Amino acid sequence: MSNYSVHQNRADMVAGLFCAFSFALSGLAIARQPGLLAPVAIVLALVAARMTAAHRTLAGVAVIVASLAFFFGMIVAISTDNPLF
Repeated sequence: MSNYSVHQNRADMVAGLFCAFSFALSGLAIARQPGLLAPVAIVLALVAARMTAAHRTLAGVAVIVASLAFFFGMIVAISTDNPLF
């Protein structure tokens, strides 16, 4: 196993972790503070998409889910008079 493939496997593992954390933050953004949590989730998913080729589809889905969480979280926060940040 070459040094490059070991490095790539580690990057794939970290990118998968970033995607999972992005999904968790997206779920929290709908219920809590979407102006704070959803942009962090979007940035994490974008970093994961750039970091790896193996999880690129998963990272793309994470970006879409985080963007939708921002949109629907803002709707929920505005309609329930919760703080945006």
